[in-house]
Amino acid sequence: MRNFSKCLVFSCLVLSPIVFAQASTKPTVVNWTQPESLNPLQENIGDFLDVDLEPYAKKAYDAYQAGNYQEAARYYLVGLRYDITDANSIYNLACCYGLLGKDSLAAKYLKRAEKAGFDNIGHLKKDPDFEKVRGKPVFDAAVDSIDLRIQKKKEGLGEFIVIDAPALFKCRVHLPEDYDSTKAFPLVIGLHGLGSSADRFITLWKRFGQSEFIYAAPQAPYPFSVGKEIGYSWYTRIPGDSAKTALSKMMSENYIIDIVREMSRRYKTNGVYLLGFSQGCGFTYTTGIKHHELFKGLICFGGWLDTDWLSEEAIEAAKGLRIFIAHGKQDNVVEYDNGAKARNLLKKHGYDVTFRDFKGGHTVNEEVLKQAVKWMKR
Repeated sequence: MRNFSKCLVFSCLVLSPIVFAQASTKPTVVNWTQPESLNPLQENIGDFLDVDLEPYAKKAYDAYQAGNYQEAARYYLVGLRYDITDANSIYNLACCYGLLGKDSLAAKYLKRAEKAGFDNIGHLKKDPDFEKVRGKPVFDAAVDSIDLRIQKKKEGLGEFIVIDAPALFKCRVHLPEDYDSTKAFPLVIGLHGLGSSADRFITLWKRFGQSEFIYAAPQAPYPFSVGKEIGYSWYTRIPGDSAKTALSKMMSENYIIDIVREMSRRYKTNGVYLLGFSQGCGFTYTTGIKHHELFKGLICFGGWLDTDWLSEEAIEAAKGLRIFIAHGKQDNVVEYDNGAKARNLLKKHGYDVTFRDFKGGHTVNEEVLKQAVKWMKR
């Protein structure tokens, strides 16, 4: 699955032709396959624009996380009936067919995803969702043809170099309802996952419950295409240059520390917590432990502790730091074992670790999030 730490949700099963109900009249059938027959002056001709796609895309995501891939495919198709340009959902639909062992369907929808803009061939070749169909002639031929087309596109773009330069990034901030600029409040900085954004991760504010703290959601610095949208990453992979890839991670750590300092300059704070999900959780561990003197605690959802990026000495030096770890038992994006390993390693070094697992997949569980808020008040 091409997961970017957000739920893309779809709504309402719609088949062609589409039926619109009119008051006091028989339903009007609109045949979209024959545009010349449409009446653009019909009052309700565009009512499909009012369809709320959000609740049903969540059904697609939840069904995938629960291992019900046929159900997930159904809801991905619903959303794509409204938006044929959503490369991310087309790819995820192909993943469902791969998990169901349907090699021809997986191949067909991968080609359609590439046509819509999908170009992450490295991810495709390693994606475990296609293990059941990898090696099948029709599937392998599709991957080879997609690879060839993507490589031809990249060849036409010229040489790739990286420039180290300053930039300005967006950060969303929510203040508590009883905010008084003369008083100090806890500060929570939330690091979104791969492919998400500040605008999406700031919406956690609604799920905290009674929030008596300042919540800031900065945007990661590296944009990339997520179908028709733009998502962001906390680091970038530089082909053939591991040193530059490592530099991008270091620069993001420094950026996160700059956010702490800027927020502390703008607002009165009495303790800073770093909260992260997925890739953002990985940076919560590394940045929080390396700069432990700046934080009262870390809140880590659905992520991993990268011991290649953290020395034993750095982990040992920060053992007074409180850590709250949460992980879904059915997480098949960042496996549950990653959360358990982080807990065991940190406890071994004497950390005060609170661990919560929950029934569900790769998500920030609302009930557990509220437990994390209570944990902050301890």
